[in-house]
Amino acid sequence: MVYLFHGNNIFASRNAYNDFLSRYQNHEILRCDKDIDLETLSLFLAGQSLFSVNKVLAVSNFFAFPKSGQDKLIKSISASPDIPVVIWQDKKLTLAQIKLFPSAKIQHFPLDNKIYQCLNAVKPKNLANFILLYRQLDLDSYYDLFLYLAKANFRRQLTDYARFNSTSLKQSYLRLIELDYLNKTGQLPLPKHIALEHIITNLIKQA
Repeated sequence: MVYLFHGNNIFASRNAYNDFLSRYQNHEILRCDKDIDLETLSLFLAGQSLFSVNKVLAVSNFFAFPKSGQDKLIKSISASPDIPVVIWQDKKLTLAQIKLFPSAKIQHFPLDNKIYQCLNAVKPKNLANFILLYRQLDLDSYYDLFLYLAKANFRRQLTDYARFNSTSLKQSYLRLIELDYLNKTGQLPLPKHIALEHIITNLIKQA
C-alpha cells in the first residue's frame, strides 16, 4: 500500500508524514530523502530483513528524483505490494502525478489563501492593508509556515526583482533569521508573532 502526503502547507503535511511513520517504529525503515540508490532499494524491497521484522519504505520528495529513477522506483514498489510505502512531497501534486499511484491513500494539506494574500501585501505604501491581513491569520497554527515563506520571499527578492530598497530588504531578511534563532533558543523578549509583525511593518515603513 502507498500512502501519499502532499500540499502547499508543507509543515502540516510533513508533521502528518512523520506522525504516520511513528506508527512503524518497530519496523525496519529505509528512508530516501535526498537521493536514491536503486540497488539498495531493490535489495531492501526484495530481500529478507536483517532484523526479521516488517519493512517500510519512506520517500521524501519523490518527484524531485530524475524521471528514470521515478520509473524504476514505481516498478520496484509495484513488485513489492506487501511493503508499505510512505511518500511526502513538499508541494501540491498534479492530477497526473497522483495517477502514478492509482491505489494510494492520499492526504492533501492545502494552504490558507489568507497567507498568500498577506505575503502579497508586503509592499511599499501598503502598511494598513498588511496589518489588517496579518492580524486575521491564525498565527498559533501558521506562524512557522508564514515565517518560512516570508524568508523565502525576501531571499528571492534579493536575487531578483525587489519591491524594496536592497539594503532595507537585506536587513529585514537577516532580522527574520535572527528572530527564528532567538525564538528557538528561548531568548525572544516578546511574543514571536508580534516580533515578526514589527520586522515586516518596519520594512514597509522604510519604503
